[in-house]
Amino acid sequence: MELQALLKRIGRGASGARSLERHEAAQLFAWLLDGVLHPEQVGAVLIALRMKGESIDELAGALDALRGRQNLIHPDPARPIVAIPTYNGARNAPNLVPLLAGLLAHQGVQVIVHGVRADPGRTTTAEIWTAMGWQLCESIGEVELSLKRDEPAFVAIDVLVPSLAKMLGFRRLLGLRNTGHTIAKLLNPTSVSTCLRLSAYTHPEFDRLQRATLELVEANAMVMRATEGEVVANVRRPSNIDWLYEGRWQTVVEGRPVAIMTEVAWPERDAQSTAQWISDVLQGEQPVPEVISAQVRAVAQSAREAIRIRSGL
Repeated sequence: MELQALLKRIGRGASGARSLERHEAAQLFAWLLDGVLHPEQVGAVLIALRMKGESIDELAGALDALRGRQNLIHPDPARPIVAIPTYNGARNAPNLVPLLAGLLAHQGVQVIVHGVRADPGRTTTAEIWTAMGWQLCESIGEVELSLKRDEPAFVAIDVLVPSLAKMLGFRRLLGLRNTGHTIAKLLNPTSVSTCLRLSAYTHPEFDRLQRATLELVEANAMVMRATEGEVVANVRRPSNIDWLYEGRWQTVVEGRPVAIMTEVAWPERDAQSTAQWISDVLQGEQPVPEVISAQVRAVAQSAREAIRIRSGL
């Protein structure tokens, strides 16, 4: 299998391009992640896939390649475990990913948050995390220690999968997101198959694509409409949250209209203001938005149920 042959398949434009089979995509992404391609070749592959649009088999193949190249986290398999991707940050509204992580940890869930450290023009989860006085994990060992302490753990993608972090960095060179951003949001960062992956979508076509991909890789996953790209329930526009396990989907939260907490002094979107507000909520000095409470209950219950089903109890 040669790179040029694969490029000819995927690089003939939206009408002429053909998708790769899963094993072919796995080989292509192995080359990308292993750094054996020239920068020009990497750019050509990423742009070709962006123009064509990734298929389900291509995303599954990319995840296959990624699995063998990531630094796996080993949590306690007998306890519920949740993975929260955070690769967007806030542009207009406060980023409440740390609130979701903290509330889940209070429920006895092992929480792993993975994402980027910074993103120009956005307030990232890592920045809020640091402003709250929480430590970023700089090694897999530190992640596992945080989980043993019942603390939510944030690990940057450059620690979790250094080669994928480099692929994400092509966004600044090319001006476009690439397949790396998609697989980063769908990966399981742990060695445990029952790890519940939270996933979100903004565009309906990606909703269909990620659901089919998660089914194909037999994931334990929860899918919802994104809040500015993040997997936190939208306080102002609630939507359904669906859970996939053992090939079956079920709606665990219905997106019913709710009364918005207008009396709450919502924070500005900067890291310090958001961090202070989240700390107040976690300490009980501010109420938890009901739609986020409903999400926390559903996530914790589903994470526990997956372990119960897998153990045959």
